[in-house]
Amino acid sequence: MRRSNRIAAMIAACVLLSGCEKPPATGHSPSPSAGAAPASWVLTSEPAEAKSVVEVKASAAEGDRVVVRARIGGRRDPMTAGSPVFSVMDVSLAHCGENPDDKCATPWDYCCETPDTKRAKGATVQIVGTDGQPVAGDASSGGLKPLDEVVLVGTVGPRPSPDVLTILASGVYRVGP
Repeated sequence: MRRSNRIAAMIAACVLLSGCEKPPATGHSPSPSAGAAPASWVLTSEPAEAKSVVEVKASAAEGDRVVVRARIGGRRDPMTAGSPVFSVMDVSLAHCGENPDDKCATPWDYCCETPDTKRAKGATVQIVGTDGQPVAGDASSGGLKPLDEVVLVGTVGPRPSPDVLTILASGVYRVGP
């Protein structure tokens, strides 16, 4: 297995195996400042024919071009600071904040779900440039934050097992305001 495949597999495994954790002591990375140029990977219009994480996970092979609709979350810190890697969950899965009885401080971690459910409905995203290499910075540089619904355009990365879905996203569209 090539080094990049091993790294992608390790990132995916860490994301999928993380569970509920204490809330972070500090907040997430701030959004880009007003007037800053958008990141090159930020899409201005919503791509058509997006599939769910579950659909793509069931049928996609490494190298397939995909369009996926998902929600940022799945762990306490779904967006890796200083890295273009983040985790997403299938939009059919309600996050903890959608349950009025749940007073979870970090509803994006889906701690109300079992690890098996999170593994089945989650994926890892790495934002890449036109050269296929990871972009500089992190997802917050494009204005993204936990619980944002997004549409991802890219290719499927290494799939060491059916449980693992890594999307090498060359474009990300944030749904909604």
